[in-house]
Amino acid sequence: KMMKYIQYQKDLNKVLESEIVGEALFNTLAKHAKSADQQQKWHVLAELETQTLFRFKAFIQHNGLNASSRPHIKAQGIISGIALSKLPWSAVMYLIKDGTQPFMRTFERLCQNSNYETYDFFQYVLRHEQSIQHFATCELAKQSMTSLDQVLLLLD
Repeated sequence: KMMKYIQYQKDLNKVLESEIVGEALFNTLAKHAKSADQQQKWHVLAELETQTLFRFKAFIQHNGLNASSRPHIKAQGIISGIALSKLPWSAVMYLIKDGTQPFMRTFERLCQNSNYETYDFFQYVLRHEQSIQHFATCELAKQSMTSLDQVLLLLD
């Protein structure tokens, strides 16, 4: 019933790890933000990661699947957040935009291999990553007023 392919389990684990890292990263960046505006943006992004992590765990449970993450993953997000908080905003945006690429490939593969029962969920996972990339792209283009638009559309 479920779509299975050779990298399926690895890809599910990667979704889990990406949300754990993202949540820790954005929460840490919010904690170390240089302005209230930046802090608010990091909080919104963290909220998206928290929501996606919650939805992913529900999806896994509902479909009788499992996913595991390596124990250092949350710490990696926190440490990355502290490191990124020291950099100029544009450098952080560039790194976030760049950082979405490997996840995007994984999420696209999950979409391509999904069936009618799983397609909507994996489309959401892909869209959530695209919205983070869109955020960074807008910020780099100095379009900060609309940078969170796609993210906000996905939040409950």
